[in-house]
Amino acid sequence: MLALFVVGVSLGVFRTKIQHGDPLVGLVAQASPLVPRGQRDQQIRQELGTFARLAKDLKPSVVNISVIKSVEDPRAIFPFGPGGQAPESSGQGSGVIISPDGDVVTNNHVVEGAKDIRVTLHDGRELKATVVGTDPKTDLALLKVDGTNLPAADLGDSDNLAVGDWVMAIGNPFGLEATVTVGVLSGKGRVIGAGPYDDFLQTDASINPGNSGGPLFNTAGEVVGINTAIIRGGQGIGFSIPINMAKFIVGQLKTEGSVTRGFVGLGIQALTPQLRTGLELPDDLEGALVSSVVPDGPAGRAGAQVEDVVVSLDDRPIKSDRELLDVVARTPVGSTAKLRVFRDGKMKDLTVTIARRPDEQVSARPQADPNSPALGVQVRELTPDIAAQLGTDDTAGVLIVDVVPSTPAARAGLQPGDIVRKVGNHEVDNTGDFITQVHNQKGDMALLIERQGRTVFVVVGS
Repeated sequence: MLALFVVGVSLGVFRTKIQHGDPLVGLVAQASPLVPRGQRDQQIRQELGTFARLAKDLKPSVVNISVIKSVEDPRAIFPFGPGGQAPESSGQGSGVIISPDGDVVTNNHVVEGAKDIRVTLHDGRELKATVVGTDPKTDLALLKVDGTNLPAADLGDSDNLAVGDWVMAIGNPFGLEATVTVGVLSGKGRVIGAGPYDDFLQTDASINPGNSGGPLFNTAGEVVGINTAIIRGGQGIGFSIPINMAKFIVGQLKTEGSVTRGFVGLGIQALTPQLRTGLELPDDLEGALVSSVVPDGPAGRAGAQVEDVVVSLDDRPIKSDRELLDVVARTPVGSTAKLRVFRDGKMKDLTVTIARRPDEQVSARPQADPNSPALGVQVRELTPDIAAQLGTDDTAGVLIVDVVPSTPAARAGLQPGDIVRKVGNHEVDNTGDFITQVHNQKGDMALLIERQGRTVFVVVGS
């Protein structure tokens, strides 16, 4: 009976997809058992040739990136070698050409710290590359090679992707150049603890070491993502930076050499069902809950208050805290924007002037998140979805999404992706508990953190 049920569901899915013109599903339906086996195989090969033609057209825009980095061994008597020459290490990654005159996009971690970068084209030519700019927060980098009429890829619209769409990854895993893998889009908006701007596409198209920086294509042959991460030990789980985010970052890197992000001075968090109930908010209300306001920040001057729920920015609906952070970051510094908030059962419009994000001020020391100025970390609620993506079912605690350099947290070795379970002897349930306990601590504080499944204490100096 179970088998009949499964078959019935499958046939229903196939029938639905045939009605929508899916060529691969249509092929399976057409190649019925009444057709001789050899003829069915030929039909399938001919139809699947659409992937072959797509791969053939796209592979020339994908490049292999080889880097050489200097390595300092702190255990060595002569860290830079007896002759003063630093030992070297080599690495490989992938990239995609986005302009005929030699703009190449890859991951920051592929080229970070490299003293020599070589780009190998599909036709075998090797070109020296220079770094135009990098953005560690999104793990993107823009390179430049000398060339004309290079085979550039078209950039698509990642917002138009739907879960279940076919995608194709091309890269150089383990140095195996121009490797093509095909899968589907498994999820959108994934948060994996990589940084404050986590908004990854998830795919089951195979992504392996060496694929980093390579493109993820849709079936129209457009780049919809930049492959960047995998889950260790996980199979069929890879992550890509949405190309719409990459367009914004790469555009600034090309014109300015660095990235400037907008800032409104709000501490925000996810609006969970529990918070809706506790704050007596409508069940269908979506947005970002304001948990703190920088008094002299743009939103503070405009009248924003704690417990406001931001529902839109310049009439663009805001569905989550992550979306607000991303939309504000992309809004031009100096421009004015209409911030709509839900307060006391009513909608209220605030006019804010977008400022430059403090940790990206030119020639200024990076600032900590306003929620934890002494510690130097940015945290967010550990929702059930985020906890599941990090491999835990325990939602008690907070997730560190950013660590400001040269702060106590950075010196103690805290990292994005760490989960803080306790501050001193006090358990942490949410961001409010975390902030309160950090401010109540005197002198050095011990944090109980969970990192990649292991629980350890970290002592943070005052």
